[in-house]
Amino acid sequence: MREDTNITLARVVSDVCGKSGRRMLEARVAGARDPPKLSARALGTLRRKSPPLEVALEGQLTAHHARRSAGALALVEVLGRQMAEIAQQLPEGLGPMAPPREQRDSMPGVDAMTARDLMAEIGLAMTRFGSASRLAAGAGLSPGNHDRAGKRRKGRTRKGHRYLRRVLGQWAWATRKTSTLLGRTLRRWEARVGSKKAAVAVAQKIVVII
Repeated sequence: MREDTNITLARVVSDVCGKSGRRMLEARVAGARDPPKLSARALGTLRRKSPPLEVALEGQLTAHHARRSAGALALVEVLGRQMAEIAQQLPEGLGPMAPPREQRDSMPGVDAMTARDLMAEIGLAMTRFGSASRLAAGAGLSPGNHDRAGKRRKGRTRKGHRYLRRVLGQWAWATRKTSTLLGRTLRRWEARVGSKKAAVAVAQKIVVII
């Protein structure tokens, strides 16, 4: 649609299907055409981006594009309701896992969703991994070996479970603003090796704690 209508909202709004994006798109599909009025429907900090929003919302939206957009927005609404229903049902299914989940919730940077996602990926039986290093390797958090001619060079992390690595990486990054040991470690390493490598290193430490 962007190429046909010259509406470039995704360049300004990180989540077009979020509350602000949907409010603006729904108004555009309903017939609103004034960019200043459309940008005024943005919420929160996005309201500060009124000038670029007005530019992004200009364009020619035909009846065909309006129908297609309305159908897509309706689908997003249905999927949102289904996801909310599943989220309400999850606590019942995770009842037996409540103690370990609460234990992991107590760690810095962890919320109920992170703990739930982690348990869904690795379960509760840690003995099946053999050791923390094997679990870290499975998550793609172990440093790669690059030995040649008796010298050890820097190596990339190994490939592993992409989703598990992403969850652990987000967990590690969430500790950055805390005064905990993990938070201090991430900030110290970030200054030395950069944010990405620091997050991987802290994520590896989290695996050992788990």
